[in-house]
Amino acid sequence: MSQESITTGIAILAAGASARMGQPKQLLRFQGESLLHRCLRTALSSPFRPVVVVLGANAALIEKELPEQPAIIAYNPDWPAGMGGSVAMGLEVLLQAEPALQAAFFLLADQPYLDAPLLLDMAAMLERKPGKLGVVASYGDTIGVPALFCQALFPELLALRGQQGAKALIYLHQSKLLTLPFPKGQFDLDTPEDWQAFREREEGLENNG
Repeated sequence: MSQESITTGIAILAAGASARMGQPKQLLRFQGESLLHRCLRTALSSPFRPVVVVLGANAALIEKELPEQPAIIAYNPDWPAGMGGSVAMGLEVLLQAEPALQAAFFLLADQPYLDAPLLLDMAAMLERKPGKLGVVASYGDTIGVPALFCQALFPELLALRGQQGAKALIYLHQSKLLTLPFPKGQFDLDTPEDWQAFREREEGLENNG
């Protein structure tokens, strides 16, 4: 089965309130663009379609940052309940747009080093192991997003609610998932201290470059 025959979409989960950051981290700027715009650009530079962006908190403000591109904007009114509902909504909207969907990526905007080649590598890995349920990224002691799930997991993803997101499913089905190292995935941004450390690291790399 070739990669082209697997209909794969992307859901970008951007509904959170960024409470620990104190401002919408989707709008933090890195290399001249917001983190959300960067994530969307990465998704749209891949061959995977459709692409859905799930918004919730600060939706009106954040949507202004999204260009007029071939992406579907969805709103999760239950975003305060947690990421689980956003995962379910993202997949539901993908399936509405493409009922023949066979696999779905889930991305977060606060992984600034995410790029399209990583998504292509994950899809290729899954293509080589068609008996597996998906591919998740690994960094440090963590496995998680970006994550690519096969159709067999769609019912469980659609049933998600609350704070857990897809993490519980990842660990439940860990033996049937492939992992791809993504060391820079550990640089997620949850607090002002995370953001400051990240910026200082980037400045250091630029100065030493």
